[in-house]
Amino acid sequence: MKKVLFKKLFLPFLLLFPSICNSATLVSGEMLQKYGKKYDGKKIVFEGEAIGDIMGRGENMWVNLKSGDFVIGVWMNKKDIKKITHLGRYGIKGDIVRVEGIFNQNCKMHYGETDIHAERVEIVREGEIIREKLNFNKVWLSLILSFTTLVFILVSRKSAQKESE
Repeated sequence: MKKVLFKKLFLPFLLLFPSICNSATLVSGEMLQKYGKKYDGKKIVFEGEAIGDIMGRGENMWVNLKSGDFVIGVWMNKKDIKKITHLGRYGIKGDIVRVEGIFNQNCKMHYGETDIHAERVEIVREGEIIREKLNFNKVWLSLILSFTTLVFILVSRKSAQKESE
Protein backbone atom coordinates (compact mmCIF):
# COMPACT_ATOMS: atom_id res chain seq x y z
CA MET A 1 0.00 0.00 0.00
CA LYS A 2 2.78 2.45 0.95
CA LYS A 3 4.72 1.67 -2.24
CA VAL A 4 1.65 2.29 -4.42
CA LEU A 5 0.93 5.58 -2.60
CA PHE A 6 4.55 6.67 -3.03
CA LYS A 7 4.58 5.81 -6.73
CA LYS A 8 1.29 7.56 -7.47
CA LEU A 9 1.67 10.69 -5.36
CA PHE A 10 5.25 11.46 -4.49
CA LEU A 11 7.28 10.12 -7.40
CA PRO A 12 5.74 12.49 -9.98
CA PHE A 13 6.31 15.41 -7.58
CA LEU A 14 9.96 14.42 -7.09
CA LEU A 15 10.49 14.17 -10.83
CA LEU A 16 9.12 17.71 -11.26
CA PHE A 17 11.00 19.16 -8.30
CA PRO A 18 14.40 19.65 -10.01
CA SER A 19 12.78 21.54 -12.86
CA ILE A 20 10.94 23.75 -10.38
CA CYS A 21 14.16 24.53 -8.51
CA ASN A 22 16.10 25.29 -11.72
CA SER A 23 13.35 27.22 -13.47
CA ALA A 24 14.44 30.45 -15.08
CA THR A 25 12.61 33.75 -14.84
CA LEU A 26 11.07 35.38 -17.91
CA VAL A 27 12.71 38.79 -18.04
CA SER A 28 11.92 41.73 -20.33
CA GLY A 29 14.51 44.04 -21.86
CA GLU A 30 13.26 46.86 -19.67
CA MET A 31 13.86 44.74 -16.55
CA LEU A 32 17.38 43.88 -17.68
CA GLN A 33 18.12 47.57 -18.26
CA LYS A 34 16.81 48.63 -14.86
CA TYR A 35 17.78 45.66 -12.69
CA GLY A 36 20.69 44.06 -14.56
CA LYS A 37 22.73 43.51 -11.37
CA LYS A 38 19.89 41.49 -9.87
CA TYR A 39 19.98 39.03 -12.80
CA ASP A 40 23.76 38.99 -13.33
CA GLY A 41 25.03 35.41 -13.46
CA LYS A 42 21.52 33.97 -13.16
CA LYS A 43 19.53 31.81 -15.53
CA ILE A 44 16.84 33.81 -17.30
CA VAL A 45 14.38 33.45 -20.15
CA PHE A 46 14.41 36.28 -22.69
CA GLU A 47 12.24 36.70 -25.75
CA GLY A 48 12.84 39.02 -28.70
CA GLU A 49 13.04 39.50 -32.44
CA ALA A 50 16.23 38.27 -34.12
CA ILE A 51 17.71 41.28 -35.93
CA GLY A 52 20.81 42.30 -37.87
CA ASP A 53 23.31 39.65 -38.90
CA ILE A 54 24.60 36.43 -37.39
CA MET A 55 28.20 37.02 -36.41
CA GLY A 56 31.11 34.81 -35.50
CA ARG A 57 32.64 31.58 -36.61
CA GLY A 58 33.43 28.27 -35.07
CA GLU A 59 31.02 26.41 -32.83
CA ASN A 60 29.42 29.47 -31.20
CA MET A 61 27.97 32.57 -32.81
CA TRP A 62 26.21 35.82 -31.95
CA VAL A 63 22.71 36.99 -32.78
CA ASN A 64 21.02 40.14 -31.50
CA LEU A 65 17.55 39.94 -29.98
CA LYS A 66 15.38 43.05 -29.76
CA SER A 67 12.62 43.51 -27.21
CA GLY A 68 11.04 46.96 -27.32
CA ASP A 69 13.93 49.46 -27.35
CA PHE A 70 16.34 46.97 -25.76
CA VAL A 71 18.79 44.90 -27.84
CA ILE A 72 21.08 42.23 -26.41
CA GLY A 73 23.65 39.90 -27.94
CA VAL A 74 23.04 36.20 -27.44
CA TRP A 75 25.92 33.72 -27.63
CA MET A 76 24.68 30.35 -28.90
CA ASN A 77 25.89 27.25 -30.66
CA LYS A 78 25.66 26.66 -34.41
CA LYS A 79 22.89 24.09 -34.05
CA ASP A 80 20.65 26.65 -32.35
CA ILE A 81 21.63 29.45 -34.76
CA LYS A 82 20.39 27.31 -37.65
CA LYS A 83 16.86 27.43 -36.16
CA ILE A 84 16.69 31.15 -37.01
CA THR A 85 15.46 31.65 -40.57
CA HIS A 86 14.50 35.35 -40.65
CA LEU A 87 16.63 38.22 -39.33
CA GLY A 88 14.80 41.50 -38.89
CA ARG A 89 15.76 44.47 -41.06
CA TYR A 90 13.99 46.74 -43.53
CA GLY A 91 11.27 44.73 -45.25
CA ILE A 92 11.72 41.65 -43.03
CA LYS A 93 10.18 40.82 -39.66
CA GLY A 94 12.65 38.62 -37.79
CA ASP A 95 11.87 35.37 -35.97
CA ILE A 96 10.67 35.75 -32.39
CA VAL A 97 13.17 33.74 -30.37
CA ARG A 98 12.89 32.57 -26.75
CA VAL A 99 16.26 31.96 -25.12
CA GLU A 100 16.97 30.35 -21.79
CA GLY A 101 20.47 31.02 -20.56
CA ILE A 102 22.84 32.84 -18.25
CA PHE A 103 22.65 36.65 -18.25
CA ASN A 104 25.95 38.49 -17.89
CA GLN A 105 25.91 42.20 -17.17
CA ASN A 106 29.69 42.38 -17.75
CA CYS A 107 30.74 39.13 -19.39
CA LYS A 108 34.35 38.20 -18.58
CA MET A 109 34.52 35.96 -21.64
CA HIS A 110 33.39 38.76 -24.00
CA TYR A 111 35.36 41.79 -22.78
CA GLY A 112 32.72 43.18 -20.43
CA GLU A 113 29.82 43.09 -22.88
CA THR A 114 26.27 42.55 -21.65
CA ASP A 115 25.05 39.28 -23.09
CA ILE A 116 23.17 36.03 -22.63
CA HIS A 117 24.87 32.66 -23.01
CA ALA A 118 22.09 30.49 -24.43
CA GLU A 119 21.45 27.02 -23.08
CA ARG A 120 18.13 26.47 -24.82
CA VAL A 121 16.75 28.22 -27.92
CA GLU A 122 13.20 28.03 -29.26
CA ILE A 123 11.51 29.81 -32.16
CA VAL A 124 8.22 31.18 -30.83
CA ARG A 125 7.03 32.68 -34.12
CA GLU A 126 8.66 32.56 -37.52
CA GLY A 127 9.43 35.88 -39.16
CA GLU A 128 8.23 36.99 -42.56
CA ILE A 129 8.95 39.20 -45.53
CA ILE A 130 6.85 42.35 -45.31
CA ARG A 131 5.11 43.10 -48.57
CA GLU A 132 4.46 46.79 -49.09
CA LYS A 133 1.31 47.78 -50.91
CA LEU A 134 1.61 50.36 -53.64
CA ASN A 135 -0.58 53.39 -52.98
CA PHE A 136 -1.97 54.29 -56.42
CA ASN A 137 -3.27 57.66 -55.19
CA LYS A 138 0.31 58.67 -54.44
CA VAL A 139 1.48 57.37 -57.82
CA TRP A 140 -1.12 59.49 -59.64
CA LEU A 141 -0.32 62.52 -57.51
CA SER A 142 3.41 62.22 -58.25
CA LEU A 143 2.70 61.88 -62.00
CA ILE A 144 0.46 64.98 -61.96
CA LEU A 145 3.05 66.98 -60.01
CA SER A 146 5.84 65.85 -62.36
CA PHE A 147 3.81 66.86 -65.41
CA THR A 148 2.95 70.23 -63.82
CA THR A 149 6.62 70.86 -63.01
CA LEU A 150 7.60 70.01 -66.58
CA VAL A 151 4.99 72.45 -67.94
CA PHE A 152 6.31 75.24 -65.65
CA ILE A 153 9.90 74.60 -66.78
CA LEU A 154 8.92 74.72 -70.47
CA VAL A 155 6.86 77.90 -70.00
CA SER A 156 9.66 79.65 -68.08
CA ARG A 157 12.21 78.72 -70.78
CA LYS A 158 9.93 80.05 -73.51
CA SER A 159 9.45 83.36 -71.64
CA ALA A 160 13.21 83.60 -71.01
CA GLN A 161 13.88 83.10 -74.74
CA LYS A 162 11.36 85.81 -75.67
CA GLU A 163 12.98 88.27 -73.23
CA SER A 164 16.46 87.63 -74.66
CA GLU A 165 15.30 88.35 -78.22
